[in-house]
Amino acid sequence: MTVTAEVLSADYLVIGAGAMAMAFVDVILANDQHAQVIMVDRRSRPGGHWVDAYDFVKLHQPAAAYGVNSQRLESNRFELSSKAEILSYFDRLMSHWKNGGRVRFLSECEYCADGQVRSIHDKSLAYSIQARRRIVNAGYMDVQVPATHPPRYEVDEAITLVPPNALLESFDKWQHFCVIGGGKTAIDAVLYLLDQGISEDRIQWIVPNDMWLWNRDRVQVGRLVAAELLTQLRAIAVQDTAQKVFERLEQGGSVFRLDPTITPKKWRCATTSPTELAQLRTISNVIRRGRIQRITASEIQLDDGAVKTTLSTLHIDCTADGLSARPVRKIYTPNQLTLQSVFMCQQVFSAGILAKLELLPMSDTEKNAIMQVVPHPA
Repeated sequence: MTVTAEVLSADYLVIGAGAMAMAFVDVILANDQHAQVIMVDRRSRPGGHWVDAYDFVKLHQPAAAYGVNSQRLESNRFELSSKAEILSYFDRLMSHWKNGGRVRFLSECEYCADGQVRSIHDKSLAYSIQARRRIVNAGYMDVQVPATHPPRYEVDEAITLVPPNALLESFDKWQHFCVIGGGKTAIDAVLYLLDQGISEDRIQWIVPNDMWLWNRDRVQVGRLVAAELLTQLRAIAVQDTAQKVFERLEQGGSVFRLDPTITPKKWRCATTSPTELAQLRTISNVIRRGRIQRITASEIQLDDGAVKTTLSTLHIDCTADGLSARPVRKIYTPNQLTLQSVFMCQQVFSAGILAKLELLPMSDTEKNAIMQVVPHPA
């Protein structure tokens, strides 16, 4: 079948409609009254990984540090917005842009190459898009969630393994719950189970790697976050190893460790409150034997040994790499722009800064010299 592509043009072709894409486009529209943008995303609505995430997910850091510049997400600076609130926020923002006539959103479409876009459902629907200024890769950071990324270990058919999305179903038929993963998603799953009245002795938690946890009380917009950044810089200045830096930050209350007797080896920006930390520490059945290789009907095989499991246990996979360590790319190249983090743990802030810099009358070489990528930790 011969497909005739509709020919379109815009100043920017933005691949993706997640939080970084929205923050970038918002700054472009606010600072260039003539800019036209086409956004492309495989999903049916804006929001990126939030569309696929589990329903009980919330921001780990205050909403005042999220969203876009033109519209506030938060009702107060301490709020931790929910998935529903964030998606509604991005929907309103996209509708506003579309009604203004400067943004066209090609939902449920995929970018192929060289400005070619096609529908993921209708093979006869295609577009050939000319970007007058840049093609913006807003999906390079590759945020992953368990619902869309299967586990990297084997699972026997008899075992029930689900992403956190399935936890909203009835708990009645499960005797025990096994949470797999040591990051933000696993923390959310454990806290959700506890909040639903599941007793601590029914929860098993497999933590492949312990990581430092950021004290949310120190990550508040305003004077507090400025003081926290200065605290971090001072710790880095006076200590000669990363481990000593984190130990100094722990002494000052900036970071936590899940188990006071175990020294974390990872830092992934996961943020908790002192109250949540106390809840997490009530789980006594925490398994630290490396990554899972396979789950059989009777045991969980790990890098360093095995532990028993049962068919009456619901296994919850939380191992998707939400902050994957991507190779650093040049941000600004001829006709291309690759959105990446330029400020630790602040992706949307980074996207807004990069958009502001994009509009300045400077060469790509000068822009790349000013803004350097801060890659996600491995």
